[in-house]
Amino acid sequence: MNVNNVNKDVFENKWEQIRAQSKAWWGLFSDDDLDRVEKAPIKRDKYAMMLRVKYGYSHERAREEINKHITDLETNPPSPELMRDSLDRQASTKVSKVRKSRTKRSNL
Repeated sequence: MNVNNVNKDVFENKWEQIRAQSKAWWGLFSDDDLDRVEKAPIKRDKYAMMLRVKYGYSHERAREEINKHITDLETNPPSPELMRDSLDRQASTKVSKVRKSRTKRSNL
């Protein structure tokens, strides 16, 4: 199996943990950025692209940073409290976006 495929699969399988830690790792990442990654067909590629855009990393440096953080996650997973907070934030963000969408439609 190709190493990139393994890493992509690992990234996909650990996405909730990665998302929970992302704002601590990368202060420039917003919830909207992470929502865009979540909707992407290949999350790892979108995440790497955001690192390149926001931090000016090369393609290779972005991949190295992702690999480093995935390795760290495997040895030090986020606490259950951090995971719960991240999931709560995601849920409230989605509700807020639905409300904004409904408000826009009703104002038309």
